[in-house]
Amino acid sequence: MIESRNTGAFFTNSYIISNDKNECIIVDPGFSYKDVANYIKKTYIPKAILLTHGHADHIDGIQYFMDLPIYVHRLDEEIMFDSHLSVYDMVGRISPFSSGMLDIRYVNDGDVLKLIGYDIKVLHTPGHTNGSVCYSYEDNVFTGDTLFHMSMGRCDFDTGDLSKMMKSLIKIMKTYPDDYKIYPGHMDISTIGYERKFNPYVTDIVE
Repeated sequence: MIESRNTGAFFTNSYIISNDKNECIIVDPGFSYKDVANYIKKTYIPKAILLTHGHADHIDGIQYFMDLPIYVHRLDEEIMFDSHLSVYDMVGRISPFSSGMLDIRYVNDGDVLKLIGYDIKVLHTPGHTNGSVCYSYEDNVFTGDTLFHMSMGRCDFDTGDLSKMMKSLIKIMKTYPDDYKIYPGHMDISTIGYERKFNPYVTDIVE
């Protein structure tokens, strides 16, 4: 089962992936996450956190799950600990995390993570950040700030790159079938097929 929570001033989507044993994985726990964290701890047995990238609005809620393994691409680990790169400074804060505080587990393109009974596949999709990734299992894909409903993520932050973003969008469209549901870091849930047909950032680059 997948549950969605939208939190914080950046209206970031976080997701809870659970199984029939009440175990769960948390995808991108963001700002204003205390109530969500309390719900998760009362309802589930949290096992891991998956990060699509290292920006503050996707990682701040880690502070409520400091004992969990954190899966992130190596290229975005440094972002998490830098107040400017992580955009914590945009909200007048400094990063609450430092190297050695967290149980970091690196993910790479093509990895398959075996978590709570699911095979979760990793797709490296740089563009929004150098270490942005998508995670997929069954017919679901979590696209972070790479692919949105009818849009795409920003490329003007440090480590962002428009050329890489375009290549990543093509990669996503070539990797996932049309019936896959996309769970983005912001905005509405959609499908690969819908975005392939109607997303203006995709239709111009994908045949």
